[in-house]
Amino acid sequence: MQDPSLLTGKQRQLVQFLQTQSQISSLQEFCQQHPELDFNFVKGFLLSGALDPHVELQERTQGQWVLTSKGQHLNGQIPGAILAEKLMQGLVQVEPLQAELGSDFSLNYGALRKENAVDMVMQDDTRIITILDPTILQTLQQRQRQFSKIFSDAIATDPTDPTDTTGATATTNADWQWFEEQGWVERQSGQDYQVAIAPTLQTLSVPPLVTTLTSDLLISGKWQEVELKPYNIQDHVPDVAYGRPTILSQCIQRLREIFLGMGFNEMSGYLVESAFWNFDALFTPQDHPAREVQDTFYLANPRTVPLPSDLNLREQVKQVHEQNYGGTWTEAEASKAILRAHTTTSTARKLHQLQGQSGKYFSIDKVFRNETVDRTHLAEFHQIEGVVIGELLSVRTLMGYLNYFYQQLGFQKLKFKPTYNPYTEPSLEIYAYHPPSHKYLEVGNSGLFRPEMLAPLNCDRKSTIAWGLGLERIAMILYDVEELSDLVGSEIKFL
Repeated sequence: MQDPSLLTGKQRQLVQFLQTQSQISSLQEFCQQHPELDFNFVKGFLLSGALDPHVELQERTQGQWVLTSKGQHLNGQIPGAILAEKLMQGLVQVEPLQAELGSDFSLNYGALRKENAVDMVMQDDTRIITILDPTILQTLQQRQRQFSKIFSDAIATDPTDPTDTTGATATTNADWQWFEEQGWVERQSGQDYQVAIAPTLQTLSVPPLVTTLTSDLLISGKWQEVELKPYNIQDHVPDVAYGRPTILSQCIQRLREIFLGMGFNEMSGYLVESAFWNFDALFTPQDHPAREVQDTFYLANPRTVPLPSDLNLREQVKQVHEQNYGGTWTEAEASKAILRAHTTTSTARKLHQLQGQSGKYFSIDKVFRNETVDRTHLAEFHQIEGVVIGELLSVRTLMGYLNYFYQQLGFQKLKFKPTYNPYTEPSLEIYAYHPPSHKYLEVGNSGLFRPEMLAPLNCDRKSTIAWGLGLERIAMILYDVEELSDLVGSEIKFL
């Protein structure tokens, strides 16, 4: 016997139902009489032995007659029954019967003629139907009444079942066999149980179980009077498999392996950056439109973050801005805290750290822009950053790296388009063909860093090529996805 305190609310409800019974002859019928009880749940609970020795189950096989599709098409009307009823009422002239029954006359007469119950003869120039065997018509009428009931009930209990206690024995075994011979019904076997309930179940205390401790129970003090559902902290907790990586996680790992195979080292940065590293160190003027709140997310707390401790760097950035853009460069604007708008902030920090040393670095990180979300734009997305510092690097070198990278992904259709960036010159946009839309999508931006940007970072003695690629745009093409929303969010549709 299971500990009563561990019974669930539904199990307690069932026990309370059983306590009002001494014997249940049919568990199926018992559950039908109580719609709140599900037969499979009740059967499973009783078979589990949770109520042993208070309850004993005995399996029984219940025969059922079920209408076939052919029987359902009759709509409850046996062929010949309507005509048999008319003939027993004394209506025997063919013409009036044809007028009344219409197209059903031939079907009904054919059914009776097949049973040798009637015949058609001429009498005083009038066709009449003579009854050859009235007992056949009477039997047919009786079967019609039974078949109408079967049709309305859909399923009738087999009267030949010795365990049937419904009293539905008006239909004889011969009737059922005749219905079966016509192909209108078929017999199926269903599972049922007889339940014997011992008096000891009455002594079992199973008050309603409270599963949620509400504020009303606490305030009123009734929590002390009710039985709260216990928690078994001793049970073994099964191992749960870890979640599978998302599509984007798999894509990131794939891209990471490509860059590592190309000899790049991975770098990282910060989600919250100063405007100094996001804009000023990248030779973006302080009045550039990209720095407006319509394009960039500024933080309210904290509003500012510390500027680099390298005073020489700050001074050189100031001089470069004022010499090239005019006006006054202010530390107040540069110290504003933002969510980074691109991963080139990591590149700027890395170049300052290297102080002119050669190298190849990449990062795949999240960035934020105040974009209008649509099919190809998100406000939060990933950018693939790449930078190469060395000697004699050119646009040809840049295009070679990008072509090789995209070839590793299987992209064959690429286009490069000249563009403008504040911190690269020359600059190139990269476009890749997107099969679902039959268009080329912009997948990245690239270029050679300007001397004005490199000089304050003490890297102007080397040439530097760099790029920023959109991870989600690449994934759209890789997986033939129509919209970015199919790759991210709580309702990912992509399979």
